[in-house]
Amino acid sequence: MIRLIGNEFKKVFKKKTIYILLFITLAYIILSNFIIKFNSNDFTYYYTGDLSYYESELKTLSPDNPSERPLYIEIKSQLEMTKLTNEYGGNSWQAYIINTDLSGDINTIVSYECTNEITDSAYKEAKQNYDTAIQKFKDNDWKYFASKALDNVNKSLDEQYKLKESTKDAEALKSINNTIANLEIEKQVNTWRLEKNISYEYSFLNNALTNYYSNKINLLSYENKDINKLDKDELQDYNSSLEQASLSKYYIDNMITLKSGDNREILINLFSNYELFILIIGIVIAASIVSEEFSRGTIKLLLVKPYSRTKILLAKFIVCICILVLATAFIAISQLIFGGLIQGFDSLNIPAIEYNFETNKVETMNIASYICLIGICKFPMYILLITLAFTCSTLFTNTALAVSLPFLGYIATPFINQIALLYKVKQIIYFVTPNWDLTGYLFGKTPDFSGITMPFSITVCAIYLIMMVTLSLIIFKKRDIKNI
Repeated sequence: MIRLIGNEFKKVFKKKTIYILLFITLAYIILSNFIIKFNSNDFTYYYTGDLSYYESELKTLSPDNPSERPLYIEIKSQLEMTKLTNEYGGNSWQAYIINTDLSGDINTIVSYECTNEITDSAYKEAKQNYDTAIQKFKDNDWKYFASKALDNVNKSLDEQYKLKESTKDAEALKSINNTIANLEIEKQVNTWRLEKNISYEYSFLNNALTNYYSNKINLLSYENKDINKLDKDELQDYNSSLEQASLSKYYIDNMITLKSGDNREILINLFSNYELFILIIGIVIAASIVSEEFSRGTIKLLLVKPYSRTKILLAKFIVCICILVLATAFIAISQLIFGGLIQGFDSLNIPAIEYNFETNKVETMNIASYICLIGICKFPMYILLITLAFTCSTLFTNTALAVSLPFLGYIATPFINQIALLYKVKQIIYFVTPNWDLTGYLFGKTPDFSGITMPFSITVCAIYLIMMVTLSLIIFKKRDIKNI
């Protein structure tokens, strides 16, 4: 059996096809890393608008015309904000303050200049806030605004706690408690900002603060509900917010900065990024390993050897599985090496980070272990697809057909699953497509289809695998080769 497997490996590695596929895969890995390296982070986070648009619009409006005055004030305010934002850059912390804290003051100043509806005291207050902000911008003192925001939150909290003490109405207390909970989250975010020295400038950690706040606020809406009674969409929203809030807190607590598209992220998402290449290599080999023997007539030379047909076919199937593993290892090692050479190896110091819904904790895992874990959970799908190619190759002895059918099944899978979910087709759980990707069970996640578990999915996949291999063996053993 070992000799048979060795001979099959020799045949596979004599094919030019496999080297062409490996070369294309390697070229794609190198090219994609270069593209990511030179195109990442080349954008503006805060929308600054179009100066020429605002200027041209203003020329068509008159502040002296009562009907046009409100629009004139709005566009004039946007123009002033845009000029100021562009002065400091769209990704700067100043841009954030301009578009949040200063927007009201700028609007008041512009309105004062265009109408008599703004009082002198309101104008002076707005002008003082504006001048103070401009000075803080020049001094690069973002902490002034963070401290100011924290002070305002603390004042609001004091007011709400006093109001709570004097309120006895149940509905009013519920509203007050909800307001307090919202303010406590805002207080935590501002406290972290000052303690961790995270400015308003566009950055990963600033985004983490924003994500933490928005997701914690969303979780509050589910606080008084029975989680077990949530419908599917609500449960998905709840779990997503819980996961994102927990991960954001972990990043902030540990001051972890992740970079989109770096070597680490590509490796962690190896199977999402390069799944198609893994399947192409595996399916092409599985689809041709039997059919080519018949098309070339070499099957006769193989069958005259002192081996049973069962052993011959099983040897070919084992080689297909081994090629799948080797192709995955080749892609992972290539990404590790060339991704590191192009983008650097520093990012690999950060482990894989996931939220576990069973333990309600953030867990870390070294990148190699994480890739292996995801690979093990993805392999049932890969193995079943190459087994389908192998079976078609044996049944029809047609390489093109044996390649086409597995890819058709792979492409159709999300549509099949989506239709089954939409029309609530419960029998779909006995089909292979909802069961062959085991990553949906990792870290306490809930599968899309109710009534399935990991043991159930493994059993379904095993049954389909045995059926296809058995069918291949039966057909191969009975096939007449006299006329080949």
